[in-house]
Order: sequence, then C-alpha cells, then structure tokens
Amino acid sequence: MKQIIIVLIVLISISLNAEIRAMWVPIWEITTPEKANNVIDDLNKNNINQLLVQIRYRGDAAYTPNKVSNFYKNNEKQYHAIKDSLFDPLDYILTINNNPELEIHAWFTTFVITGHKLENLHPEHVYFTKPEWVTCDFSQDKMDFQSYMGAYLDPGIPQVQEYTKNVILDLVTNYKVDGIHLDYIRYPDSHYGFSELALEAYKRDVKFQDADAWKKWKEDQITNFMKDIYSNIKKITPDVQVTAAVISNLDEAERYSQNWIKWLQEGYLDRAYLMEYSTSTSTIKKHLTFLSNYDLNEKIVVGLRCWSTAYKYPAYKINEKMKLVNKKNFKGFALFSYTGIRESEYFKSLKIK
Repeated sequence: MKQIIIVLIVLISISLNAEIRAMWVPIWEITTPEKANNVIDDLNKNNINQLLVQIRYRGDAAYTPNKVSNFYKNNEKQYHAIKDSLFDPLDYILTINNNPELEIHAWFTTFVITGHKLENLHPEHVYFTKPEWVTCDFSQDKMDFQSYMGAYLDPGIPQVQEYTKNVILDLVTNYKVDGIHLDYIRYPDSHYGFSELALEAYKRDVKFQDADAWKKWKEDQITNFMKDIYSNIKKITPDVQVTAAVISNLDEAERYSQNWIKWLQEGYLDRAYLMEYSTSTSTIKKHLTFLSNYDLNEKIVVGLRCWSTAYKYPAYKINEKMKLVNKKNFKGFALFSYTGIRESEYFKSLKIK
C-alpha cells in the first residue's frame, strides 16, 4: 500500500509539473546575442517551460529565410533592429538552450503586415511590392497603416494565403522548433475584407450572396487557412505543436472571423492561447467558467496580462490569476509579456509554479 501511495504522489507531481508555463518574448528582446542570453537565463530562473519567441513581427524575419532548403519561397527581410546581418536570433536561441524542459515555439504574426512606421520596412517588403494585397474597408479604401496594430494583408485573397503559407512552411522546414504559434490569424475588424481581389474570389465562390453569406465566407477564409497550415505542418514535422493566440471572448472572436472553438473541436489546432488580459480576477474567473462548458480545457492555455501602467497593477494580482488557471484545470498559462515583466520588475514577485 505504501508503494502505491508513493507512486501516486510521483504521478501527481509529474502531472502538475507538466502544465504549460509559457511566456511571450517580443522580437526586440532577441536582437543581439546578449539579449537572447538574458531571455534564456531569466526564463530558466523563473520556472518557465515554454518560450513563445517572436520571429516575425511585420512581414520580416528574426531568422534566416530559406536557410538550407528553399522549397518554400520566402523573400522576407531581416527585422530592422537586428544590426548584425549575420546574426540569426532563432538559430542562436535553439543553440544556446540547454534546458530540455524549455520548449522553443516560433511566434509568428500572420496577416498584420506593417507597424506604424513604414520607414522600418525594407523597400522590397510585401506592403510595397504587392499593394493590391492590403485589405480594404467597405468603401474599398486601403487599410491605413496607422490604424489598429498596422495594415493587414487580406486573408480573402488566395495569393495572400499562399504567400503566408510559404513563409510559415519555410520556417518549419529549416528549423527544429517545438511549435509554431500563430498570432493575428484573423481579420483586423468586421468592416475589412473588401479588397478587389478578395471580392473577386468571393463572387467566384458564392452563388447566392447576402450579408450572412459574406460573413460565413470570411470566416471560412480564416478557418480553411488554419486547416491547410495545420495539415502541411504536420506532414513536414508531425511532432511540431501548432497553436494560436486567440480572442478569448467568443462574440468578439466572431467579429474578427476567428472561430477558434471550431478549430479545436475539429482537430486542426493543437491548443488555443487565450488573450485574457483583464486586470480583474473575477472577470477572468467568470469567463473561464463559461469556456469550461466546451470541455476543451486540456487544449486551452490562458494568456495573462503582465504589464503595468504607472505601476498600478501589482504582481500579486498576476499570482491570483495563475492560481485561478490551475484551479480551473486549464492546460496552463502564458504571460504577456517578457518586456512588461522586466520593465515592471515583476520577476522578483511572481510565483510561477
């Protein structure tokens, strides 16, 4: 009997330790070897077991496109803040990570393609070379790069989907990462998607056109892209985890054509990472209780806010939320982001376990 109890204790301990404790690390934190070293050191010291490292910010690269194989065409240029043209941040991180418990996932922004400063983009950037691929509003005005988080390519354009797929599959082919983490895999808002090429595709695809058909078609563009990407990644490297950062409120997600519940239910997304950024623990508790009704907790990681405005969001509030996630039996939590934690000096107070 004593032996059985000991085995059970060990199994429970292993189970608890297996839960995901992830952290999003933005691209500007890995632009030099020194910065990358600091990231790995900080994560290992603070019990993080999954690094979501941003290797594409806005149609650029913190890795080497077509590094060995060029089967999937990828002409994207190096992220502007990497001053050493020979430095490959992703390769460097994969090389220096000696912790077998720390997974490395490539965080990839999908359809948002610019920031608010066009001068940071290479002259051969897709925003300049394929202006007809940028999404438009219902007046067919091109999306302003100063709006939202930047201009988006239109997911309803077949060439956009093919271009984006090639970039993702190039990375999967040439780097041995533990996961591909897709961000901004959605429309910028409900009133976008009206580029000329997208409307042409819609008219080819849909015979009976009305508001409901348009809404469904847009959702299908994101869902079918997700399905296609998942299938192709698994053909190349079956063990790579395919995950996505998603809008946690389902009504809001519908507005952006992001039906992530369906992706999980139908099996072409391994895990969803909720962007659950409220500062209110009670609000998050209510929302997680609702999502538990879908019986998908094992496939959901809860992303938590880890930045402070004028130091008005104390670390104990984050600790409360991490405990809540564990209590609700979700797969784990992800902290957004490394920059916010470092700038708010949260590391000394967070209890990540």
